[in-house]
Amino acid sequence: AYMVQGQGKSTFPKLLALMKENPRALHQLLDKLAKAVALHLNAQIKAGTQTVMIFDTWGGLLDTDNYRLFSLYYVQQIFSQLDQSVPSILFTKQGGKWLNIMSQSGCHVLGLDHTVNLQQARAQLNNKVALQGNMNPEILCQSPEIIRAEVAKILADFGKGSGHIFNLGHGITPDAPPENVSVLIEAVHTLSKEYHLKA
Repeated sequence: AYMVQGQGKSTFPKLLALMKENPRALHQLLDKLAKAVALHLNAQIKAGTQTVMIFDTWGGLLDTDNYRLFSLYYVQQIFSQLDQSVPSILFTKQGGKWLNIMSQSGCHVLGLDHTVNLQQARAQLNNKVALQGNMNPEILCQSPEIIRAEVAKILADFGKGSGHIFNLGHGITPDAPPENVSVLIEAVHTLSKEYHLKA
């Protein structure tokens, strides 16, 4: 997305135009990138990384058919080539509508953005994969009390048992005060203890 667009954009119009006007060229590019990413991730695994993650920036901009063709297909190609000795995570921004097909991509964990209801996602996927997420990054700009309340809500939404990695529902924003990140981490460590029991 960034390669074709030349910069970060919320809608990536040049990439969407390429998909419509020259889908063959886009498939060729995505195939090369999938092979390169798989090689890179396997090198990271060999070097000792404990998990790998595919961060799909543009998938949520597509309709379901194009998501399968121009995003998920290549994600599956990457996962199929990976050394399976470490867990793999798939995050597709705005991908909540495709949780079932994403869970069949070969990943071990699905990252969820903040628009997805964690309780519903857990029920829908029925432990097929673990879930990661999904606090709205904007909460980190709020007061410590609001941060702790949001952590408590997210933990309660997932409920007891294993299979949840607490995380933001997207990247941290530059305006988030570092001390608020410390508040978040402390809240997760403190409040999650009661959820470690089996469901």
